[in-house]
Amino acid sequence: MKYRTYFIFTLVILLLIIPVVMLVVSFRKSGWYCSATEPRGNDLQKWTQTLTSPKPPGPLDANFFDKFIVRSDSSSYIVEYKAENPADDLYSFELDEMSLGKPLEIDGGTLELTAVGTAYHTDKQKLEDDAAYHYYDTQLQLMSDGQAAQLWNSQRTEPGSNFRFSPYPAVKFGFQYGNIEDIILQSIQIFDSRTRESLTSGYNSSGNQGHHWFKTRLPLWHHAPIDVVLDVSYGPSKTFEFAPLEGEGFDAGNFACRLLGIFDSVDESRHSSTYNNTQTHEFPKSQQNRGNICFFFACRPVASRMPATFEFLDADGNNLSTRGSSTSGFAHSISLREPLEKIATIRAHCRTRRRRIIIHLPYVPGLPEQNNEIDNLFDVYIPYVRLHDDRQLGRFLQQTLQLGTYRNTGPVPQTSTQSNPYPMDFYNVTIRDLAEIYAQDAILRADIQNDQLRREYGLTLWARLRQFLKKLFP
Repeated sequence: MKYRTYFIFTLVILLLIIPVVMLVVSFRKSGWYCSATEPRGNDLQKWTQTLTSPKPPGPLDANFFDKFIVRSDSSSYIVEYKAENPADDLYSFELDEMSLGKPLEIDGGTLELTAVGTAYHTDKQKLEDDAAYHYYDTQLQLMSDGQAAQLWNSQRTEPGSNFRFSPYPAVKFGFQYGNIEDIILQSIQIFDSRTRESLTSGYNSSGNQGHHWFKTRLPLWHHAPIDVVLDVSYGPSKTFEFAPLEGEGFDAGNFACRLLGIFDSVDESRHSSTYNNTQTHEFPKSQQNRGNICFFFACRPVASRMPATFEFLDADGNNLSTRGSSTSGFAHSISLREPLEKIATIRAHCRTRRRRIIIHLPYVPGLPEQNNEIDNLFDVYIPYVRLHDDRQLGRFLQQTLQLGTYRNTGPVPQTSTQSNPYPMDFYNVTIRDLAEIYAQDAILRADIQNDQLRREYGLTLWARLRQFLKKLFP
């Protein structure tokens, strides 16, 4: 009788435990799996529109330039306007594809991808160290140091401080071109070919005499095919000249530009913000009155990817050197270290042709070999990363898992990850390791269907069950 009672008791316990284990396993499978190939909804429409022929541009707002307010106070020049988001692809273009290792012919000239460079910290480094660039040819084979040195303006290291706010691999794409009239390489976008997720949120570029580099940060650590989308404009060009006076500008088909502000003696820094549907650009005044002169242009339908470039000429027609430019939305500003009275004419070159070029790369070369075969993005290996707070950790997970947003639901307990001793250095970790720290007493869900990473606190049976099991089996 004693053994029978013991048997029945054991059987009951097993019947209770088995469903619990199955539920936990089920939760782990659903909550800790994130496909490396399944398309995301967040950027699917953007990917489709980007890689297909454009629709004809819509009508332009006749009152566009009247919506900008230019003013100043004791410390800054300020430009304000309603923060409408410019529509994508307002400029018509021809769609083309470029093959690796084969120059693309454009009106008797050629354009080709010549190199890809990759830099990130190894597990032997820390944030303060510079990360070395490794360059690869069009067959994605590693270049020798001698071959890399022959590339135009081949940057050898990426400063460690640049990984402070964007702790992802720095990736450079080098292009070479020749015999194409008045060509400018305008912008680059990168998509994961399988998930359709946009991987670029910004980039830097530099070019000179037939060479051009685009540098961006990609939240990509594993082998994945990518679509590189390059926009170029080229001639024949139309030339417009106008006086350096507020209100002057030009119209060229569906593109129009006006000089709305001339700001004397401003600092190198400038600030942009959006609040209550108003976009604000602020140009701080130099306290020593030795700053730059800044020309602020408003452009329609949009300044980014516009087909125009500007020159500043003196009375003898000599080209004056500029000190940099900035483009955002509808705004384009250019700085010079010259007195206003020396600038006699502004000349604009507006290209009349535009081409969007798609390059299909099988993967980004040089990423950690441990990530060559990845199905579950929670398995992605990271050699080193420093994260400075809980928010950056959440964003790092969200972007590496290629999800559109991340958020918390439910009451956050006091013993949350916000109490972790940040900043934290992580060596030789997986995304799963970082997710364990981020989730802690919460349920973490990689919800591809809704394109969201969610950290759920105390709202579900699974959360309570997990906390109970952690108490039983610490």
